[in-house]
Amino acid sequence: MQFHGLSVIEFLYDFQLDVDISYNNFDLYPSTISKLFDLQAKFKTLSILLLGSTHQTLLLNQISNKFGLFEDLRIVSVANPQFIQVFNSWPHEINISSSAWFSLDYLLACTSSIITLKWSHLEIKDLDVILRKWKTGGFPNLEYLYVESQSITNNGTMILGMNSSELSGKVIRTDDGSKKATIKLGTRSIEMSVTPL
Repeated sequence: MQFHGLSVIEFLYDFQLDVDISYNNFDLYPSTISKLFDLQAKFKTLSILLLGSTHQTLLLNQISNKFGLFEDLRIVSVANPQFIQVFNSWPHEINISSSAWFSLDYLLACTSSIITLKWSHLEIKDLDVILRKWKTGGFPNLEYLYVESQSITNNGTMILGMNSSELSGKVIRTDDGSKKATIKLGTRSIEMSVTPL
């Protein structure tokens, strides 16, 4: 289809695109996405229904260096402990349901501003590592973090020198005093909202 001498893809270049990769439409994407990347199209959201197929994993690893072009990356995945995703760049916002495969190492490397992980395997003890990194200047872009996990419980684990039950509602600051974060520890979840000072 042509629009006054422009192909559909060139016409769409002027818009922010939402891309949905699922089982039903998967075969359409390798060539189309490559062409859009070549045109440096603007992407708003990439939504992926990840079933763990070899083809999906290959495509995702091929385009992972382009994740930074997306404002929002949403991954809904089946529980597949063997799944390994390579992140060469990060979107502004990442939202992963069934994030058991998204390890502490992935989170510590993540440069996204908004991070939402549901059905995670992260544990309460991992929160100490995450918060200590943030306090010392890690996660420089972070505005919001939400982690939901069966392993996040108020069991008395020490986090930042406090009993985990004391952490909810606390406001903590970075060591350099440039940011503060409000922590909410819920039933099986932690929420962290960051604001600059």
